[in-house]
Amino acid sequence: MPEPAPVDALTAWHGHALCEADWLIDLPPACSRALDSPGRGADPGPTGAPPGAALATRVAHRVRNGRGFVVIRGLPVAGRTDQECASLCRQLAAALGTPRPVDSGGFVTVAGNAGLSKTNLALALHTDRTPAPHPPRLLGLLCLRQAAQGGETLLASGHAVHNRLLTEHPWALPRLYQDFHFGRGTGFDRLRPVFQWHGADLRVHYNRRGIERAQHEAGVPLTPDERAVLDAVDQILSDRRTVLRISLQPGDLLWLDNTVVLHGRTEFTDPPDPSAHRCLARVWAD
Repeated sequence: MPEPAPVDALTAWHGHALCEADWLIDLPPACSRALDSPGRGADPGPTGAPPGAALATRVAHRVRNGRGFVVIRGLPVAGRTDQECASLCRQLAAALGTPRPVDSGGFVTVAGNAGLSKTNLALALHTDRTPAPHPPRLLGLLCLRQAAQGGETLLASGHAVHNRLLTEHPWALPRLYQDFHFGRGTGFDRLRPVFQWHGADLRVHYNRRGIERAQHEAGVPLTPDERAVLDAVDQILSDRRTVLRISLQPGDLLWLDNTVVLHGRTEFTDPPDPSAHRCLARVWAD
C-alpha cells in the first residue's frame, strides 16, 4: 500500500470556497434548440457532428481537469415526457462514455416502499455502487421537476476529505486503504477500500450505510475501532465548509466523477399532485 499523500489538484475543493463559475455551464440557446426536438439529439449538426458533441467535449474536460463535476443549465425538458428527457440524458452520456444498461431506478422519485433513494428523506453523502464488476465512473442526474420544498443536492470532494483526514486524523487512513464490504445483492462489487490509488489518481468509494449493512451480512460487523474510522470520515462530511449545496432547476444536468465526488440530498416535501413530484433522470456511464 502506498504511503498516504495529499491530493494536490482542483478536485480537492471545499464547498464554501466555490462559486458558480467553478461548476456551471450555461447551455447556449443554439445548442438548446438543436437538442429541443425528441430524437434530434443524435442528428448531425452543420459540421456533421452531433449537436451534443461539442458540449460533451467541454463537459468531459471540466470533469476530468476541473472540480470533478459540472452542471449544465438549460437543457430542453419543458414539453417533453419523462422518458424523452431520460433518452436525452442517455444520448449525452453516450458522448461522454459507455452508458450502463437502463435500470428500474432510472428515475429518482418518491415511490412507496422503495429504497432510501426513492423516499423524500435526506440522503447522506455517498458514491454510487452498482452491480459488478465495478462502480460506474460517471453519474448524471437531470432535473425534470423540483420539490415544493427542500431536495437540495449536496456534493463533497472525496479528495478534500482524504486531505483533511491526513492532517486531522492520520490514524484513520491506513484502515480506509484496506477493504470493506460494500452493498447488498447478487453481483455487487462488495469488497473495496474507501481510498485506492490507481497510478496518480486517488479513487474514492464511500457509503456508510452500505458498509455497515454489508459488513453485518458478511458476518463481520464493524469493530469499535472501525466505527471510529468511519466516524472520522462522517465528521468531515458533516462540516458545512466541506459541502456544496445546489438547488437543481428543471433542465439542469449534473455530471460528476463517481470516483471523486460524493453526492447526497436534503429532505424534501412534494406537492400533492403526483405528476408534479420531484423527479430526476439518472444515468451511469463508464
